[in-house]
Amino acid sequence: MASPLKFFQLDVFTRQPFCGNPLAVFPWADGLPGETMQQIAREMNLSETTFVLPPEDSGHDFRVRIFTPGKEIPFGGHPNLGTAQALKHTGQIAETATNVVLGMGVGPVPVEWAAGAGFMTQPQPVFTSPIPDRAPVAQALGLPVADLHPDFPVQQVSTGFPALLVPLCGAEALQKIGLNLEKLRQVLGGLDLIYPFCVDTSEPEPQIRARSFAPFIGIPEDPATGSVAGALGAYLVEHRVFPARGNTTSVRIVQGVEMGR
Repeated sequence: MASPLKFFQLDVFTRQPFCGNPLAVFPWADGLPGETMQQIAREMNLSETTFVLPPEDSGHDFRVRIFTPGKEIPFGGHPNLGTAQALKHTGQIAETATNVVLGMGVGPVPVEWAAGAGFMTQPQPVFTSPIPDRAPVAQALGLPVADLHPDFPVQQVSTGFPALLVPLCGAEALQKIGLNLEKLRQVLGGLDLIYPFCVDTSEPEPQIRARSFAPFIGIPEDPATGSVAGALGAYLVEHRVFPARGNTTSVRIVQGVEMGR
């Protein structure tokens, strides 16, 4: 009989139970083969499952491996913050700790706690050239080309996890997305994730509405995507959608609405 392996399930990016993005964390995974980790992640069937191991670098506090149901990935937003919080819960990090460094596939990822919230520092953004032909992108999303915002580019951006960012004209377009998987595979090429978004002006302060799809790695739709939120923030500043205010810019992203999360 296999030995029992304790894990925790958390809802990340929310203050309410059964909202946000669920995450499974295995805090004591040392000695577990990668193949078994992948099988467990497939069994959990969440966007991501994390496994905590001893650090491989003296500058890291822990090593963390992240698996979707389909593959291992080098970085994730809610896996990062959720795992750090789980380690406080287990006592592997002191409740009073204000920071921790998690070793991930992309390298060291610092997490800090302040004012009752967790913050992560993502790698510097990397931009590729915009996609000139928008028609295949629109077809992949099941939308007319006119639903793609004419003033901002369709572009791959990465702050640790590359994604194709697709600006739309409004929330109505976002809500009527119907993926054409054959077209989507062609559009993504070697990428795993497409991230359509729009500026939402229905609130007093403009915010972003977004959806996230990575069906070819086992995530039909993701209710919250912290890794791509960083890439989107860089995109919004780069293209002056939300101009930088001094050294920092704050952007509110609303995601998971269509999933009831």
